[in-house]
Amino acid sequence: MRNSLSKFFLFSCLMIGLSAFAQVSSESLDSEEEMIKLKQDAVQAIVDAHDPTLILRGGELMVRQQVVKAAKNYALKWGRERGLGKEWWRDKPEFEQAVEHLIEIGDVVLRDEFTSGDWLTAIWTEYTANNFTGEQASYIAEHFKTEHGSIQRGLMEWYLGETTLFYYTFTDRWDYRLEETRKELELLQKEAAKRLPDEMITWKAGEKEAYTFIACSPDSDFCPGPKYWKMLAIPMMGAVFRYMEDTTRKIKSAMEAERDSLEPFFNAFEQSRE
Repeated sequence: MRNSLSKFFLFSCLMIGLSAFAQVSSESLDSEEEMIKLKQDAVQAIVDAHDPTLILRGGELMVRQQVVKAAKNYALKWGRERGLGKEWWRDKPEFEQAVEHLIEIGDVVLRDEFTSGDWLTAIWTEYTANNFTGEQASYIAEHFKTEHGSIQRGLMEWYLGETTLFYYTFTDRWDYRLEETRKELELLQKEAAKRLPDEMITWKAGEKEAYTFIACSPDSDFCPGPKYWKMLAIPMMGAVFRYMEDTTRKIKSAMEAERDSLEPFFNAFEQSRE
């Protein structure tokens, strides 16, 4: 009888212990999942707060310039290889038609891969999530809701747009005179004019939140402002440039796959010389 009572007591204690452990584990799991969700929400709030227009429209302008240049180069190269001679040049209507055909192929890839900006949202989200804790992300998101935080965010976006243009200018791939991209250039200029900082902006010590967001050590966990700006300007923009280069390569590959589709233009040019 005593053994039975002892076994019953031990079994009861074991069940109570397991139940308590399960409850603690469940609460811990719920807490962990909640923390993950809170971080995801904070990161999403940061990304949603940004206006990516200048990066997107500037990038689209630069990539489309590569579309036009590639189309002209391929049309010339393939025509010469076809034996059309030096007369196969830009003053011939068949040449211009071949170029326009290749541009249309490139524009399809540009629209599918670039224009929507989904790729930029994905990059921005990934780099923010990988570089900041949930608490830091929440602080940045809340700061961007303030008056001065909104101004600082706008300045970040302006300089990121400038960096996009600088990348192609510095690598000597930007041609201001390219008429085929005049529409994209004018659109970018209009969007930039709306966002141009029109006054000298300074952060006084009295404006505590704005001042401390940028005037503190980037090595401090309690000062994510400089770290965030550095993350945007260097690694994230590096990923943006790589994506733009990848898109350009896809465009060229799409054109190369359609080389035979230029035959009607080559034939028409040959017939015009008979």
